[in-house]
Amino acid sequence: MSCPQPRPTEFRLPMRAESFSVEEHRNVHCRFYAGCIDEAVREDWDSFTCAKCPLFQQDAAPGADQYAFNQPADPGRP
Repeated sequence: MSCPQPRPTEFRLPMRAESFSVEEHRNVHCRFYAGCIDEAVREDWDSFTCAKCPLFQQDAAPGADQYAFNQPADPGRP
């Protein structure tokens, strides 16, 4: 079985783009996001969407638990 590949598709921005949220149609936390931006630039798209990509829901925003760790207190500090 092959691994799913990122698949951005061209997205035409609505007339009132300022009221449109990127997070509604892109996963900016996806590990392939930079590659999809590169493809959109190569194809000369105004914008792109991740909605049809099989990886759209795979990567989520990092939470605090991903940065937290247990560390012993430093006895030299108050």
